[in-house]
Amino acid sequence: MTAGASLDPEEILRLVRPVSTSLDSAFHGEDHWRDVASIGLELAPSTSACDAIVVVLFAVLHDAHRIGDDDDPLHGARGAALVRSLDLERLGLAESQLALVADACRGHTGGAVSGDPTIGTCWDADRLTLRRVGVEPAVRYMSTAAGKEAAAARRRFVPVTDWSEITRRVRELSRPAPSIRPQRT
Repeated sequence: MTAGASLDPEEILRLVRPVSTSLDSAFHGEDHWRDVASIGLELAPSTSACDAIVVVLFAVLHDAHRIGDDDDPLHGARGAALVRSLDLERLGLAESQLALVADACRGHTGGAVSGDPTIGTCWDADRLTLRRVGVEPAVRYMSTAAGKEAAAARRRFVPVTDWSEITRRVRELSRPAPSIRPQRT
């Protein structure tokens, strides 16, 4: 997991809510974004080299420019464009993180799997919420071992109802690991 940077999801939400076309959607709105963030943060510790900050950014942005709840094949590309339009570098996010978020948004709609641990975690977290639209998540559409295990077990995730919990968890996961000094003998 990439560590060091921090993220305030509430700051991102202040930027996204006014421009979102799906904010109040029962299937693709803010409650869904929060569920994707929560599930992604549960999967991330089991996926080596997964950037939890990117996972949360994806959760907030991937459906924010969706038009309606029916078929909208271009909403991933609009999500990627949104990533670039928000000037998130000013919040201390690295270009490499923003590129990953944009790629994850752009590619999340086709049913593909990803070998990238962060993009895979993003897509798995989104797909593990498919029960909300009456679709059972399938193992073959999961990219990570953690996602495959969750789908195979038909795991139900406990919904998080407040963004402050997401903020707490992403900060916890983004903290640098403590260094272990060898003991002198």
